[in-house]
Amino acid sequence: MDIRKENQYNQSMGKYKILSTAGVGSIITTKWGGFIMPLSIDNWKFVEVVSNKIKEILPQALNIPKIQEDCGVELIEDQRFVEFLNIKKGFSQLKCFIAIPHIQLNSYNQIQRKGNPLYEFIKARLGTELGEDMFYIPAINFPQWFISVNSEIKPLNEWRKEWQIRKCNDGKMTYFVPPRDPNKKTSRKIKAEVLHDDIEYGLLKPVPLILICPNGHISDIPWYKFFCASLKHEKMDDDAGFELFGYDCEDCSCGGKHNIKWLNSRNQAESWGTLKCSKCERSVSLAGIMNIKPYCRGERPWVNRENTYERCLSMGQKTKMQVAMVTSNSIYYASGFSSLYIPKDFIPQKSGQLNDEARTALSKVIEKYNAMIARKPGMSKKEFWEKKYNDCDDFIEDANINWQCNLTDIDYENIKNLFLGLMIEEEDNDPVATYRLTEFEVLTDVNDPNRKSKGLEFNEIIIPSSLQPYFKTIKQVNTLSLTNIQLGFGRVNMPTSKLDNNGKIVPPGDEMKAIFDGTPTDIYVLPANQTYGEGLFFAFNMEAIEKWTEEHNLNDHYKCQLDSGALGEFLYEEISLYGRAKFYLLHTFSHVLMKELEFTCGYPTASLSERLYYSDKMCGVLIYTADGAEGSMGGLVWQGQPRLISGIIESAMKRAVNCSSDPLCWENEDSLNKASCFSCTMVSETSCEHQNMGLDRRALIDEEYGFFKNLVAIDRL
Repeated sequence: MDIRKENQYNQSMGKYKILSTAGVGSIITTKWGGFIMPLSIDNWKFVEVVSNKIKEILPQALNIPKIQEDCGVELIEDQRFVEFLNIKKGFSQLKCFIAIPHIQLNSYNQIQRKGNPLYEFIKARLGTELGEDMFYIPAINFPQWFISVNSEIKPLNEWRKEWQIRKCNDGKMTYFVPPRDPNKKTSRKIKAEVLHDDIEYGLLKPVPLILICPNGHISDIPWYKFFCASLKHEKMDDDAGFELFGYDCEDCSCGGKHNIKWLNSRNQAESWGTLKCSKCERSVSLAGIMNIKPYCRGERPWVNRENTYERCLSMGQKTKMQVAMVTSNSIYYASGFSSLYIPKDFIPQKSGQLNDEARTALSKVIEKYNAMIARKPGMSKKEFWEKKYNDCDDFIEDANINWQCNLTDIDYENIKNLFLGLMIEEEDNDPVATYRLTEFEVLTDVNDPNRKSKGLEFNEIIIPSSLQPYFKTIKQVNTLSLTNIQLGFGRVNMPTSKLDNNGKIVPPGDEMKAIFDGTPTDIYVLPANQTYGEGLFFAFNMEAIEKWTEEHNLNDHYKCQLDSGALGEFLYEEISLYGRAKFYLLHTFSHVLMKELEFTCGYPTASLSERLYYSDKMCGVLIYTADGAEGSMGGLVWQGQPRLISGIIESAMKRAVNCSSDPLCWENEDSLNKASCFSCTMVSETSCEHQNMGLDRRALIDEEYGFFKNLVAIDRL
């Protein structure tokens, strides 16, 4: 249907995309053909309401279910995940997650609150109604330059003024959306409205080109300045860069500013057309516009406030922007993080290490000490401790009340020793791998092979004799829940971690923009999606892998040369750190098994996902399906029965022997992928954690060195 009023200007979007491809700062194509950009979470009403509620209650202990009921939202509790973000990502005030609300649009494209469980609950409990702003994600028009039916090109604010000056639809802005063209009257009328001008106007056309920056900034091309600079034949494509945003324009020779139009040329299909001033008749071609290199002015339109600019430098020099089409994939790369829910009582306590709650308490102590030395620079850690926390019982009681940390006397001593430097905790060079190691250890715990809770239930199977040389354990995961969040996004290139000279994983820096304005310490709640499902978990026999790797010298076999800045550069550094052959084996096994499960359990591979457990301390994979609804159909877990799983794995290996692209696929040695293509091992990119990189079916079934070669040897005779 047509959008005719402001309250109909809504765009339907799946809630899972809001934290990925359609997240904060992305550009979304709308049903009317224009583009919008979701604003930062500081502008989301339901996030604001919960954050204010938490700040109102602190420092008292929080009752998350009560906050959920009072605010009319769905909150997600995953204490292990919260503590990880508190300590490793700097979200020291984060208390919980808020679920993206589910909402429908009615036949008039308006938000349909009635019937929504949260809306009905609040109305029945408190007698009040949740506003529409508690259900939608606010957004702005972007790009902000538009072309009219008579080819005039102006920014949105100028079109707004013209709409009011001409008194189109009596100058009422509620009829201006999506936005509309004051020059394009149609034959349709706005019915049932008292308007002197009741004509329905056609739509403005958004400009298809924008500027993006490798540090995450985005800007409209300043078309007026571009036109003026082009008239002067300025070298805007100079490799050194060009100051386009600060360019000093001259007035039109006919007086006043140029009145520019965007004219398309049918004779030059390869060109974007021509910009022409309707007053002085001078024109410039848009041929070569993709090559301009203006300096970035650090614009962040998704913040939606004045003075959204920040200094943008790369290697100490001004950053150069590049032109991109609005629909280009390079405009947005989401950087997310997911957590498998693990109940705290499932996590085995390691001697000599801080548990998550003790680590949280230590971070709070450090925070208090830093605040103290800001006032009293000369105070030592020992003096601070003796003054504030020298009594064990008082410390434990305060930690419980103020920080919601349940500590023991041993925790107190460990915290004290670490704070005073009397004990050194093992350095965590890879926080993500360490976080997943906890999951791996719970799933492989020989003392508790079968566990059951509300969010996680699994049981161990008896491994068939044919598979015992390869696997340490196989688990049927009857129930699992995953919490997914987005921390930031990048442009031009996907933001990836890097490996420093000391072998430590360094997360993305300035090239990744946060989904919030401010710092992580300002955040009390993060938006998230929680999905429930089922899965199969496989833990490989590490000793067998090490023997296999050394016997065939496979780590050298999987050496390759990647160009600097290549998409898989960090992945190659990571697998070189933990063992290349092990990764190729693990990742390719995951993919061929997902493809085989498509035949046996009915799930298409696009609905299956992998969660890899890969480091120097673990080698395993969880293959799962999670459709967003609690519970599952059980089809995937059913395949984990001992009488079925050996046949499934053997069939997957035999199927991997042949590919319709052989011999080209089998003999491929390019880049990170070896014997791999979409016909044999590649899956949907939503199912893969590493963009279908690091795959080689020869690692599984090669006659000479394949890890599972004995499972397919009979068929080759």
